[in-house]
Amino acid sequence: MKPKIKLRILTFVIIAFFSFLIFKAVDSSLVYYLTVNEALEKNRDFPKYKQLRILGIVKEGSIINNLDGSIVFEIEESGKTIKVKYKGIIPDIFADGVEAVVEGDFKDSVFRADKLFAKCPTKYEDEEYKKEQS
Repeated sequence: MKPKIKLRILTFVIIAFFSFLIFKAVDSSLVYYLTVNEALEKNRDFPKYKQLRILGIVKEGSIINNLDGSIVFEIEESGKTIKVKYKGIIPDIFADGVEAVVEGDFKDSVFRADKLFAKCPTKYEDEEYKKEQS
């Protein structure tokens, strides 16, 4: 084989290898952002242990503090709920009825959250908007 052809083949292999590495790195760092309904509908479509971010409202009366420092609660949307288990720092504004975002994965129909975010209600919403949301 001519040296020029060998060089082209080697260059192609190196480019293909690095392209594959970049693709895998980007794919593993992606986190899907879903609502409760979307997460329940598409749960089977995601690979096991795939990181998801789910947005929902903390269900009234569902927060349970465990002795091991973890909490179990449910987030809901349109009457559908997901049970969440979380161990970590709990945001100050986390309470019943607060909009929350959890990040983690599903295991045995329980969402194991690695991160928990509570969304602050905006004080700039007008009264008409608040009435529409009720």
